[in-house]
Amino acid sequence: MKRIMLCSLMLMLLCASFSTTAGKKHCQDYRQKLDNIQAQQRQASTHKRSHSLSSKEAKARDRWWRCETGKLKAKSKAKGKSKSKQEKKSKQKLASKKAQNKNRSQSAALKLYKNSKALVPFASNNPLVMRSKYQGEQLQAWLVFYQPAKKCARPKSIQDFAKCVEDKRSQQTEFENSY
Repeated sequence: MKRIMLCSLMLMLLCASFSTTAGKKHCQDYRQKLDNIQAQQRQASTHKRSHSLSSKEAKARDRWWRCETGKLKAKSKAKGKSKSKQEKKSKQKLASKKAQNKNRSQSAALKLYKNSKALVPFASNNPLVMRSKYQGEQLQAWLVFYQPAKKCARPKSIQDFAKCVEDKRSQQTEFENSY
């Protein structure tokens, strides 16, 4: 009697261990997907991308855990195949839409480029030479005459910068009238 009980107990343990290992093998795909998403999370990404990966990781972890605990329904092969065909078709449609959008944006950029060719800011290929408004003795006189305000050395705001430019212009007109 004890032998029968012991053998039946061993048999039950053996069956239970086979079913748990078989379930874990079945769930390896889910675990690999979860690991892949977690690896992507460890890489640098934008704020939007990190939120997307976080939600994907939560879903993948939930699916993997439901598989491990036996709460996930097993996939039937017929449904899986038809689903994959549908996924392929939807991916193909998405790819064709992306290609159309890319072609549209390229043609729009080409139109802008063609239109901008007509508006050439500098008509010549000669080098651009920047010179001071005043030269020689007049420049020396201007440097002695012009007294910028202390805040104009490093203006803190656009309003301060504008005031400095206006002050310089007014001093220039005074200088030109007196020179």
